[in-house]
Amino acid sequence: MEDRPLVSIVIPVYNGERYVKESIDSCINQTYRNTEIIVVDDESTDNTLNILKEYGEKIKVLSVKKQNGLGNVINIGIRESKGKYIARLDSDDVMYPTRLEKQVQYLEDNPNCVAVGGHIDVIDENGIIKNHREYAVEDKDIRKNMFLFSPFAHPAVTLRRTSLESVGLYPEDMWKVEDVKLFFLLSKKGQFHNISDTVIKYRMTFNTQSQSNMVQHFRKTNTIREWAITELDIKPTFREIVIWNIQKIGVYILNILPPKAFMKVFEYTRKVLK
Repeated sequence: MEDRPLVSIVIPVYNGERYVKESIDSCINQTYRNTEIIVVDDESTDNTLNILKEYGEKIKVLSVKKQNGLGNVINIGIRESKGKYIARLDSDDVMYPTRLEKQVQYLEDNPNCVAVGGHIDVIDENGIIKNHREYAVEDKDIRKNMFLFSPFAHPAVTLRRTSLESVGLYPEDMWKVEDVKLFFLLSKKGQFHNISDTVIKYRMTFNTQSQSNMVQHFRKTNTIREWAITELDIKPTFREIVIWNIQKIGVYILNILPPKAFMKVFEYTRKVLK
């Protein structure tokens, strides 16, 4: 095991007392063992820190003052990490046991790959699977829809450290779209891939607040897309421009639906448009 590359699992957390233990336990129970678990606590006010202290030396806990963006929090963890690869996970999500073993093997076998993800199960606040989401696997297929849809589920991605450092780590001082901007930047550095396995349980709460956040997320994503066109010379196809405009109209229409109906229609539309 010692000759395997070190993987640094970086978990940002804020008031995560309800789910953080399940999340960390899923990291400890990976079949891939050469890991370090770094949890960055963004000034939680609940019982999160006490829960983290129970793990002792099994994890590294970084307590920081409230940050101005998720990228800021993640970068604090990355700068304190030592791994050849950086694995992301959110504090309410759960890894399946073989996630890291399979992702690291792919990165080791494919040195031109800068980031690898996988499929996800979407769970609710009680851990019940509500949906299954699959992503394009090969780089050429990922890029066909990358302008319109994220190439990865962010908490399911493992990143090559050198590639991440080449773009200055995560974009900072922004919420919700730091991963959108990061993936556009990394797309210029190498290949993307998703393994054909379900790698995490991705927790999504189905309430009015999350629905409102999704509409805000779409607005911010549009800003990043416009930035990518101007700054990275990314050129959407005519098909992508048409679908982009459909998305702009559709999100605001869907917003009048009840939260659960919104999510069902959103997921269905996502599959159809892809």
